[in-house]
Amino acid sequence: MGMGGAGGPGAERRRRLVAAVIVLAMVLAAGATVLSLVLD
Repeated sequence: MGMGGAGGPGAERRRRLVAAVIVLAMVLAAGATVLSLVLD
């Protein structure tokens, strides 16, 4: 798959990090949507 391959000791950590970044981005987008609705 890209750098480092799919397997290995760092794969699970990298997958967890990517999932955390995606969740954080979704939370930020939801917060921005709620803020824009409230302030509008």
